[in-house]
Amino acid sequence: MTISRFKAGALAGVWAWSGLAMAAELPPQIETCAALRRDSERLLCYDKAVAQIKAGGQGEPAPSPENMFGANGGIAPPPAAAPEAQREELRQITAAVTSARRGENGLLFLDLDNGQAWHQQDVDVTLVVNVGDTVTVQRAAFGTFRIIDKRGRSARFKRVR
Repeated sequence: MTISRFKAGALAGVWAWSGLAMAAELPPQIETCAALRRDSERLLCYDKAVAQIKAGGQGEPAPSPENMFGANGGIAPPPAAAPEAQREELRQITAAVTSARRGENGLLFLDLDNGQAWHQQDVDVTLVVNVGDTVTVQRAAFGTFRIIDKRGRSARFKRVR
């Protein structure tokens, strides 16, 4: 009976050690994603990281918290949930405007130098934004975002890319 317990204990030790060894070998892209606090941003980050790993690390740079800021399920399908861990949450990002255009309804479409695209949601707010301006995108209530123009005025926006 003592030998069986010893074998079971040894097997459990080997299994636990192999689990720790596998956890230590996570690619840096996955480590970056695990630190994101928002589920939608974290899950989309995992999708990007896995695609990059499958491609042999070629193509896009590794996902970053700034790159995933404002990402939602409409931009890419979310994968399975990740275990809860200590996570960081960006409250805002700053980027330069590379393209600014108004739709027929007067709402802004902004392309930023970080590759993100945002569409204005507030009809009653007119922002002054020109190509080359630096804007701040802030996280707001209920999963919304606000872009602040150079005059300090803000409007709700939705990330579309």
